[in-house]
Amino acid sequence: MRHRVIYRIVQISSGLAYPRLVLPIYYDRQMFRRIICSLIIAGAGVGVAQQPTSREMPQEMVWVNRQGDVLGRVGAVQSSIFFPELSPDEKYIAVSSRNGEVNDRDVWIHEIATGEKHRITKVRGNDNFPLWTPDGNAIVFTSSRIPKYDLFRVNLHPLEEPVRILVGEGTSEYPRDVSADGKTLIYTRSDEDGRTLWKLNLNGDRATNAPFIPQKPGVWIDGGKFSPNGTYFAYSSNESGTWEVYVCSSADTSKKWKVSRELSQGWAGGGGQPRWRGDGKELFYIMGQDTLVSVPVETEDEFTHADAKKLFTYSSTRGNFQDEAPWLHKYAATADGQKFIFVRRVKRD
Repeated sequence: MRHRVIYRIVQISSGLAYPRLVLPIYYDRQMFRRIICSLIIAGAGVGVAQQPTSREMPQEMVWVNRQGDVLGRVGAVQSSIFFPELSPDEKYIAVSSRNGEVNDRDVWIHEIATGEKHRITKVRGNDNFPLWTPDGNAIVFTSSRIPKYDLFRVNLHPLEEPVRILVGEGTSEYPRDVSADGKTLIYTRSDEDGRTLWKLNLNGDRATNAPFIPQKPGVWIDGGKFSPNGTYFAYSSNESGTWEVYVCSSADTSKKWKVSRELSQGWAGGGGQPRWRGDGKELFYIMGQDTLVSVPVETEDEFTHADAKKLFTYSSTRGNFQDEAPWLHKYAATADGQKFIFVRRVKRD
């Protein structure tokens, strides 16, 4: 279906605003979203249009149960909060957060028991996608403190200066998951041909820095997580023409299964942001940017899955990125799969 809309186009990516042009545009809705997605995300990781406005700040994280009920605040209030990640012991939440200027985010840690927050990185630029190592002693993240987004690691006990662990070659890199043994980092590599997932040995052996899932022209592959036993890997891809959730064998990524719901089945389909329950028997993902979905799975032997089931629809699942980045994790889940962390604007009296 074609739609007509008037857009006021302003060039803002360079910091300069060119004169506004008022143009009638006829477009296909799905194709339009793909184009906007590419323009906003390509090369920058997080674009200008993805910044929360003053009306959306300050922000807080909240616990939500499987029925979609908000149980209360977790952590502290900040101007904006991105990419919550629970620590392995579920006592802390790592986030990328902005307390000051636009495009100046740092890694922060929120203590769940006390609600206190602690700033971990303090360099001008965007520090995004914090990931805990399995022992909880370090965080891997990406940073724009250099021209492209490169990968860094910061040790926490004691807190040390971040160390760059990978220097991209004209590309940007974004961490996605660390294997249970702490040896392998899966990260997104972004270049002019699209996005795909690579693997890096965290022990420093550059010989293992290689594609994890081979890149296909025009296809984006992103947002992945290892199953708890490490045998399988869940990720998002637009290879079918829309964003879907897939599970592949970690040993042979060509062996894969699509687990997100088919649109033809009735109430909705597609999705992204997969996360596993701690026992590997359930996979969660976000559908349509506002609905949390559950998929019963088996990962001990050959991978199998049942039909996807809607848990709840909640507007705060949209996070700070709305429609343009369906692969970016905007929520976290406890290991038992009973509670979830979402970001929302602090309600005004």
